[in-house]
Amino acid sequence: MTSDDLWVYDESIRPAHPELTNQFLRAMGSLAATVTIAAAASPTAGRTGATATAVCSLSTEPPMMVVCLNRESSLAKMLRTTGWFSVNLLAAGQEGIATDFSGRTGLSGENRFGPQWTAHHSGTPVLTGAVATCICRIVNSMQQATHTVIVGEVHDVVMPDATAPRPLLYHDRRFTTLT
Repeated sequence: MTSDDLWVYDESIRPAHPELTNQFLRAMGSLAATVTIAAAASPTAGRTGATATAVCSLSTEPPMMVVCLNRESSLAKMLRTTGWFSVNLLAAGQEGIATDFSGRTGLSGENRFGPQWTAHHSGTPVLTGAVATCICRIVNSMQQATHTVIVGEVHDVVMPDATAPRPLLYHDRRFTTLT
C-alpha cells in the first residue's frame, strides 16, 4: 500500500437529504464531547490546527487515537506530508482558544497560535494548560464523505504536573464543563 492509497475518496457516497442532515446535526449536538485542538507543524509551512470533537481513543496496546477532520482543512492537507500531529484536550476556560481554531474568528494558520503554545521535541505544537496532549504519528487514514479519518499511534503524552484541570466540553452547540 502506498501513501496515495490512503487518500482515496469514495465518490459513491451521496449527500443526505437536507432534513436528515439537520436531524443528524441536532442528534449529534446531544453527544457531549471533550473539545480538542489537533495541530501540526511543518518546517516549510509553519503551524496549523483545528478545533475537533470527533476524537476518540482506539487502542491501548499500542496506544492509538482516531481524529476526524474536514478533508479540505489546512490541517488535513498538512498531515498528508508531515505525518505527526498533537491532540490537545482543552481545559475549562480555554473557550477562546477553541473558537480561534474553529475558524469562526477569521484567524488561520500560524495566526491561531498564541504564546500559550510550545513545541514538543517532535516539533508538534503543545498547548500549555491543556488537560493533556497526545503526540501522534499517523499510521492510517481514509477519506469518508467530507472528512478524513486519521489513525495516530501515540508516542508521548504531556500532562500537567499538578492535578489535571476540568475538561472543556461541547454540548448542544455550546461550551460547558463538568460541575
